[in-house]
Amino acid sequence: MTLSERILEAYDDLTRKERHLADLLLKDLDMLVLKSATDISAQAHVSKATTARFFRRLGYPSFKTAQRAVRSGEKVDSGRELSSGAVRRKGGRGELAEHLANDVQNLVRSIESLKSDELNQAIQCLAGADKIWVIGFGDSYPLAHFARALLIRIKTDIRMIPIGGFSVPEEFASIKPTDAVIALGVGRKTRSLRLIMRSAMRAGAQVVYITDQASRGGPDVAVVTLRCRMRGISFYESVVAPVSLITYLCSALALKIGQAAFDRLQFIQEIHDDWGDLVSGDL
Repeated sequence: MTLSERILEAYDDLTRKERHLADLLLKDLDMLVLKSATDISAQAHVSKATTARFFRRLGYPSFKTAQRAVRSGEKVDSGRELSSGAVRRKGGRGELAEHLANDVQNLVRSIESLKSDELNQAIQCLAGADKIWVIGFGDSYPLAHFARALLIRIKTDIRMIPIGGFSVPEEFASIKPTDAVIALGVGRKTRSLRLIMRSAMRAGAQVVYITDQASRGGPDVAVVTLRCRMRGISFYESVVAPVSLITYLCSALALKIGQAAFDRLQFIQEIHDDWGDLVSGDL
């Protein structure tokens, strides 16, 4: 189990101050290798005693033990493993209630960890962009489709990568410094995502990165990184938090854009009415 997996597994049982430390390490695990316990404690605004207790909760006798484990190349994450009871679960109302409780916790913990200034910065980046690019590969591809479906209703020029049958570099060549990017990196990440994000930053575009709590992010790939808790209790990770965050960002963006967004929504509805393609009531 990696350090980030240990942190996420124990997160619900951590105290408020221990969560400050957990959030700091999840953003940049390299600091555990590069900094002392005193430096990390100061940066997280917690005492050294809190830091020592935090690492004991994770199963390490001391900070130094955790530091040595990471320096020696503690197990690298290659994708989420099944929980110990996943194969034994058979389904039913009890399991459904547990599933619901887990998703509620994912939402609550995600909202608690998101900072209002970072959310506002993300919304401002998107509102001021000439074009918005939505990027998602693999597990993130359905979320990218969902984000684009919401954005195209309120803003005119929404691009998506990848598009089936089209080369990514040819599409990406249209990016401008006046553009913004929503990059989705949940579940298993691809090298292509990080390469595109870095290229977008070099092109001067504003990149908003939506990812899980274990992802490092970094200023070389995004101006804002928004992390969601995606803990699953069976075979799959939960995507409730990223879906909710995407919905919130798009709703807040519509309000930020103002009348132009509402006019576009109204025009789209008038087209549907004119074409008669929507069925009222039940099918």
